[in-house]
Amino acid sequence: MRTNSIKMGLLMAAGFIAYFLALYALGYGHLTEFRVFNGIIQLGFLHIAIRAYYAQHPESIENYMLGVIQGMWASAIGVGVFALFMTIFLLLNPALMETILQNSQMTEYLNPYSASLFILAEGLMVSLIGSYVLARMAGFAVEKI
Repeated sequence: MRTNSIKMGLLMAAGFIAYFLALYALGYGHLTEFRVFNGIIQLGFLHIAIRAYYAQHPESIENYMLGVIQGMWASAIGVGVFALFMTIFLLLNPALMETILQNSQMTEYLNPYSASLFILAEGLMVSLIGSYVLARMAGFAVEKI
């Protein structure tokens, strides 16, 4: 269970980082609207992780909570690594942090650490809801195969 979570989590983090760096290189790194695609990346890797778990443990198909746990572990690793990356990136790039501050309503409380904490919280919430839905769907799909 943990090996699959670690692998999917690291691939998820690589996807987040590659996507962010591509946007940043194209000059769109400051636009927060593009973060919706992070959700698509995250849900894609959650789906793969949960399906792989159920394929390896077909006796667990009825227990969807094990699928949710699998997804949460993968996301905790993926989002955690990405949040750490963003902390370092924002510390090394004060111009981007300044742009974020200008477009934020929480200017006095926002710094690279709190911004990364928001990334972590948002990612874990997407993971909780997404893992629940995907575990139910993946268990049903594997059961029918």
